[in-house]
Amino acid sequence: MRRVLLFLCCFALLIGQVAAQNHTITGTVTDANGLPVASASIAVKGTNRGTSTNSDGSFSVTVPASAKTLIISAVNFAAQEVDIAGKTEVGPIVLKPGNQSLNEVVVVAYGTQKKTNVTGSVVTVGAAQIADKPFSSVDKTLQGAVAGVAVSSTSGAPGSATDIRIRGIGSITASASPLWVIDGVVATTGDQSSNTTTANVLATLNPDDIESITVLKDASSTAIYGSKAANGVILVTTKKGRAGKTRVVASAEVGQNSQAFDPSNKPMTSLQYQNAFRQSLINAQVATDNAGADAFITSPNGYGYPANWQNTSTNWHDVVTRNGNQGQYNLSVSGGTDKTQVYLSGGIFNQIGTALASDFKRYNGSISVTHKATDRLTFTGTMSVGYSLQHTPFNSGAFGNPILESFLLLPWYTPKNPDGSLRYGAQDSLGEFPTAPSVFNPLVEAAYNFNTYKQTSIRGNVQGQYKILDNLNFTSRYSGEYADISEDQYWNPFYGDGYSKDPAAAGQAFSVYTRIYDWTWSNFFDWKQKINKDGDIYFDLKPGIESYEFNNYLLQTGAKGFPPTFDLRYLASAATPTTSSVVPTANSTSSQFVLGDINYKDRYILSGSYRRDGSSVFGENHKYGNFYSVGGSWNINEEEFLKASTLFNVLKLRSSYGETGNSLGFSNYAPLATYGYGSNYNGQPGSAPNNVGNPNLTWEKNKIFNVGVDFSILKDRVGGTIEYYNRKTSDLLLAVPLSQTSGVSVNNANPTQLENVGAMTNHGIEITLSARPVVTRDFTWTIAFNLAHNVNRVTALYQGNAVPNPKFYFQATVGHDFQTYYMPQWAGVDATNGLPQWYTDETHKTTTNNYADAKFTLNDKYTATPKVFGSLTNTFSYKGFSLDAQFNYNFGNYLYDTWGFITQSDGAFTGSYNQMSNQLGAWQKSGDKTNVPQLIWNRTDNSNGLSTRYLYKGNFIRLRNVQLNYNLPKAVTDKMHLGSLSIYVRGTNLLTFDTDKNLPYDPESGIASSTNFEVFINK
Repeated sequence: MRRVLLFLCCFALLIGQVAAQNHTITGTVTDANGLPVASASIAVKGTNRGTSTNSDGSFSVTVPASAKTLIISAVNFAAQEVDIAGKTEVGPIVLKPGNQSLNEVVVVAYGTQKKTNVTGSVVTVGAAQIADKPFSSVDKTLQGAVAGVAVSSTSGAPGSATDIRIRGIGSITASASPLWVIDGVVATTGDQSSNTTTANVLATLNPDDIESITVLKDASSTAIYGSKAANGVILVTTKKGRAGKTRVVASAEVGQNSQAFDPSNKPMTSLQYQNAFRQSLINAQVATDNAGADAFITSPNGYGYPANWQNTSTNWHDVVTRNGNQGQYNLSVSGGTDKTQVYLSGGIFNQIGTALASDFKRYNGSISVTHKATDRLTFTGTMSVGYSLQHTPFNSGAFGNPILESFLLLPWYTPKNPDGSLRYGAQDSLGEFPTAPSVFNPLVEAAYNFNTYKQTSIRGNVQGQYKILDNLNFTSRYSGEYADISEDQYWNPFYGDGYSKDPAAAGQAFSVYTRIYDWTWSNFFDWKQKINKDGDIYFDLKPGIESYEFNNYLLQTGAKGFPPTFDLRYLASAATPTTSSVVPTANSTSSQFVLGDINYKDRYILSGSYRRDGSSVFGENHKYGNFYSVGGSWNINEEEFLKASTLFNVLKLRSSYGETGNSLGFSNYAPLATYGYGSNYNGQPGSAPNNVGNPNLTWEKNKIFNVGVDFSILKDRVGGTIEYYNRKTSDLLLAVPLSQTSGVSVNNANPTQLENVGAMTNHGIEITLSARPVVTRDFTWTIAFNLAHNVNRVTALYQGNAVPNPKFYFQATVGHDFQTYYMPQWAGVDATNGLPQWYTDETHKTTTNNYADAKFTLNDKYTATPKVFGSLTNTFSYKGFSLDAQFNYNFGNYLYDTWGFITQSDGAFTGSYNQMSNQLGAWQKSGDKTNVPQLIWNRTDNSNGLSTRYLYKGNFIRLRNVQLNYNLPKAVTDKMHLGSLSIYVRGTNLLTFDTDKNLPYDPESGIASSTNFEVFINK
């Protein structure tokens, strides 16, 4: 369990010297009830200097001698100016409730924007929700934070990849993941590994260095990113320095991990398995009673199990898991003058996973410098560097996968010899049972094999901003990203997947080197122009150009035949090369864009954007695409008839429509007719077609309509957002079969051609609510809730033909959810004879005991897409204490057990692999009502064949995060010469409720809702 104890957090020192002409202003900020306002912004008017209030509302800021005014602002309060001429102390400053839409500034594409001007669906997650979380990558911190953003991990391995979908799945063969932009860098994301079970490029980025994450969901906010924006955009802004005293922040955190979900349906114990095995033999008429079954099992002609097979019971789950641990340590320094501000940071993250051979380490540092060269010219530079080292075990059906082994190994096997040494020898079955299956001893695999992933990443940008006129700025920004990834995998020659009786083939190793470099160069103007004398009617226009280039270099090598030792593990020691390839790829985009809005007295805002992208990844006939958006908002609370209202503080209606594109996630050279080498003949190199090509390929198109209402009532005690969206995707890229008479063959197979022929829709609602039910001087209770409901439908395919999904149990079919399970419909067990039953048609009126007569059908009930998901967070604050509890929930989807046909085989694999405990409820006699057929050893009637039998309800409620925090009083921290000091205890994934009682795995199983013997999710 991740019981995380933070020993030291938010530790602040003042180490800078203040120039003689400066002086310090101190004060406190409260609301009308006298309660302190934490994190209020304190800005020195006319300068770049500022700070923020502590948890008790206090602040201290260094100001120049010429300063006369402070500007105090905070979310939910009206901004206020305070005179400081001749003063060293002010306050208490009492803020009045205000219109947060008018005061708040949010990060958007190519800059920031007043929230009152936002016409699109934009949600910001602040630093407090991101920093000091016990997660290896920043994308995991978004889970439950934003309505409509589905975040799920299929694996609990440290450093694992994360699936993110915004407003549903919008593509069949291309990427359905959002675009990430980090300080202007179009970032590479996801799993870029080749050998590693799971890895995450974003894991080298320290969440503690992030100031905010902005999620852009509709066309009004995303269309400016053109051909890469169809699946939403996530903007990451890192921390920058502020003018004023130097501030040092240090934090340290340590904790433990264990498995988050403890299912009731588990692998059998020896006693349970023996009973099931005996019964399956009797039912198969191999034996007439238990004694006869035992005689068969232990006989040389049977399974040859040892005489003591009934006296040993190994819990293989306990063998392959452990209590993990983790720690993270971060230090940052920030400060500066009016001309130059600096932010420096460094951090270490170390996590030992709960599964054997899994761990992750990260070392990172960052620097940001902003320098005002003149009154009109400002330079900014940022750079973050991260190094990660990750070890992961195998997953899926690899026999070296410890999770697979924990489910399949028979319970009377033992991992160690009586003397405590690891048990291995002959290849078969731990070296002691010659006829048992080749599932290996996980302790040996972990001790003598390895799978290593190392990544070095550099992200940064340099930017110059020149103020041509007071209302006209020009910005030029060059941003880039470099990732260097090396993977090494080794299988020892004595045991496991690397074993071979032939010494020349014993032992295998694989190495992969990946180098990624991409850059973005943006140049744009920002023109703000008042239209009337009062300045309350104005427009903001940003025209610009942008270039992008991506380069990838992939080197893969492999060899076999290793010396008979565990110590020589790299390719240089191998005898025979098995594979060697180098694949460099690249793509580029050239763009022109313009975005802007016009504001009428903060009441009516009209926005628009246009972008034209030229891309190398599409066909010669469609190199360029046009993308646009229009949006409008009505701040109803600014109308005279509502200004006097005591009910509404904010009431805003907004809507948008536009078109974006998807050029992510498929081959850089798909439109080209290409040849590949490797078709050798008689020892000579040969070439053959490997892609038909299509000069007409173009972007997948995404047309989005969005309408939303933002509101805040009762002096901001209750607020929220309700949105409806309709997302229509067309020109989906699909492989279309070519005629057999075309004369074209690709890799000696029937050829296909990629074409833009499919379509689908996603539409739904999103609700975000917040409230402060109780507010007193010492106690505050805050509630935050979000809910998302999405409906996905495939609306067009080539000639209406269904398209098999890469996940073989799905099939894309017109009129159905893209992730609808396609398989025979399970009808349960015939209570009269214990035989399996399946439905013969979609009406579910007739059944059969013959699997061959079962009909593969689509049932809209069985989809991997949840009906609703979201989170509920409660925060309680009492004096210096605060308690946060976040629950995530997910309802309406079904999970597929990929390996249920083996672990719940009704006797088909009994004697070879362990079985799940729910098999003990198998049919015994006429009249028994059960979902498990009669156990029959070596059965051949396909009772365990692919069907909805192995689908489980994916419903769950999970206590995602609990944190108890204590801020030491200011009187104490002053004596310690600290700005602030807080201590907290936190747990994640502590409890999981409302799950299917038969579910054998964690209900959080990724976007595809399937299990694949992944490392367990941790708490």
